[in-house]
Amino acid sequence: MPEIIAPGERLGGRYRIERPLGSGGMATVWRAVDTVLDRAVAVKVPKDGGPEEFSRRLRQEAQAAAALTHPGVTGVYDYGEHRVGSEGAPWREPRRIPYVVMELLDGESLAVRLARGPLPWREAAGICARVADALAAAHDAGIVHRDIKPGNVYLTPVEVKVLDFGIAFTGTAGGPVMGTPAYMAPELVSGTPPTPAADVYSLGVVLHECLTGAPPTPSSAFRKGTPDEVAALCRGCLSPDPGARPTAAEAARVLSGASGVRLQVPGAAAPADPPPPDRPRNPTRVLDDPGPSRRGPARRPLLVAGVAAGALTALVAALAPGSSDRAGARPPSTPPAGRTTAATACSVSYRVDGTWPRGFQATVRITNLGDGAIDGWTLGFAFPDGQSITQLWNGSRSQDGTSVTVTAAEWNRSIPPHGAAEFGFLGSQDGANGTPSRFTLNGAECRS
Repeated sequence: MPEIIAPGERLGGRYRIERPLGSGGMATVWRAVDTVLDRAVAVKVPKDGGPEEFSRRLRQEAQAAAALTHPGVTGVYDYGEHRVGSEGAPWREPRRIPYVVMELLDGESLAVRLARGPLPWREAAGICARVADALAAAHDAGIVHRDIKPGNVYLTPVEVKVLDFGIAFTGTAGGPVMGTPAYMAPELVSGTPPTPAADVYSLGVVLHECLTGAPPTPSSAFRKGTPDEVAALCRGCLSPDPGARPTAAEAARVLSGASGVRLQVPGAAAPADPPPPDRPRNPTRVLDDPGPSRRGPARRPLLVAGVAAGALTALVAALAPGSSDRAGARPPSTPPAGRTTAATACSVSYRVDGTWPRGFQATVRITNLGDGAIDGWTLGFAFPDGQSITQLWNGSRSQDGTSVTVTAAEWNRSIPPHGAAEFGFLGSQDGANGTPSRFTLNGAECRS
């Protein structure tokens, strides 16, 4: 199918298209420049002539993906619609083409890496531990990926990224079977609704391919030197019985323990805390179900189908809850119940990454200067000029007037001695945009 846009075009008056990065059957991912923040980004755009269903799902899934944020999943920066005119064909009505703006990744896909041969067992276990870690966070949010494969795992210099969360064109119950056959769980072929266990099966196929260089067969054998726990974990993921497979969190825990990889989701290092008794786990819903209100008391989960678009594809962003309008509150001085107190030695850096009329983007970095780990943190500060946070990632926040409280996400709540944790946010401003001068971490004042 032909492309709708071309190099040199500017989407939304902001994103200048440079060159294609990868292309799938329904969409192309382009390298572009965000001319407002002066940074390179990836932009996913449907191809001309594709099904209208894909365009509709692009926006729906980009919005739904905001329910998930994780170091192994790249954020979605923006969504927009590009007006395509009727030049040369006056009988055609102008139309609007959706696009999603994402972080631009540097590296290569696992598929490209595997084309050079199987991986050493420790490297294979480490990569798949990070994939399982991201899946554990997704499954906890009720999201099923449905297309885990080497082409949807991206290796950057500092992180392993799982691609294609939240951007899909179908997912209705009883609809066509989605996914890549070689990595698809056997129960999906018969039309069974996808569950997290299906993602774990796909993870097992990927792990087997990393370890042996080939897909699993009844006579598969692991190379000499592969630890028994890694081989057993792989076989468990490949069980034909979904109920016999480990969870993604269990897979992450075993693989990280064997490879020595440190993960940021507590569930990968130790059993996760059980959910409160008054918060039952919701079943996964299909895409055609009406979405929940973001201001409702509970978030219902979502079933997501992955659709590859070359080496780079759309992923998800973190969208934190809304803030209140009350004024005059002081920064919090106590951590939430159940969290351990932080070491008193800490420093905080606050960096404004970009500004535009009535808005800005900032990054906050917390450094543990003590000799003991911080397990669970809450940072308090006050805006000097009445700004407000509109979107935050790598944590959750509440705002009471000028006073802001940011609480760690599950995957960055632990800060080792002399280590650091970061979160970022988009904010609104009305005039001045001063920076906070005082920060308290679990009640202790930090250097700033």
